[in-house]
Amino acid sequence: MTTRFCLICTFLCVACSTNGQLLPVNQLYLADSLAGAGRFFEAGIAYERVLFNQPDSAAQLVAVAGKIGCLKQQSRFAAAVQYINSEVTNSYSDSTLLALSHDQITCAYLAGQFENSLSLLERLPYLHPDRPTETPVMSVVRILSLNELQRWPEAAEAYRKLLAHNQIDTLSTPYRQLPRLKSEQKAIALSTFIPGGGQFYAGKPGEAILSILVESAGLYFGITNFLAGYYLSAWGVGAATFGSFHSGGIRRAEVLVKQYNARQAQQFNAKVKSELLKQVGQ
Repeated sequence: MTTRFCLICTFLCVACSTNGQLLPVNQLYLADSLAGAGRFFEAGIAYERVLFNQPDSAAQLVAVAGKIGCLKQQSRFAAAVQYINSEVTNSYSDSTLLALSHDQITCAYLAGQFENSLSLLERLPYLHPDRPTETPVMSVVRILSLNELQRWPEAAEAYRKLLAHNQIDTLSTPYRQLPRLKSEQKAIALSTFIPGGGQFYAGKPGEAILSILVESAGLYFGITNFLAGYYLSAWGVGAATFGSFHSGGIRRAEVLVKQYNARQAQQFNAKVKSELLKQVGQ
């Protein structure tokens, strides 16, 4: 933080030493030099200075692109989405606004804002009715966003459209075999009525056997002590052990199924992404 503060102060002092008036070309050169040196935070401030001081539209467009590039280099994709959202309201040309929108959609996907990415894609034809908005890159972003949301039938349709547009054989598609996800409710029901059943269903037989043994031991201890007249031990140890491990097993089964489904979806999405990039690269 101290280094960053000193760099900012140095930049501001340089600006003040020239009465706060750098020529547009010098301001852009300073910003580009900082970005080229990998000092993207300071470069972003320099580009903001160009936007604040220079009325020249060409210089402003360069500064906007530079600012967005700095945010992306810092992996601040959510901040880039917000920044572009403020810029698309300006009176730029239609082609510039479309390019900014495409950049915003890509940043939204990279930020994990998959619903937002799709929403921004859907409004493009209404904002730019006279221009083709569904570029190959935007089609890829649409497919990948739908994949992440597990909306695979829609993703499959978009995948086929992209391949057809690129004149690629659409018969071979990874969507012919979707991942088989397991039901969280079924895992909960199995663990409720059959100790360890939910863990077996989630593909964890080791945890299932352990759950069966612990719950059976607690139940056995409780029954034998109850029959022997040790009611406090029966309820305080046996029943408590059985009840806590039984309820814990139910919650654990639900977590295991969620983890299983997440792995299956991730593997499938990675396969589709690899195949998609290969097909588009052709």
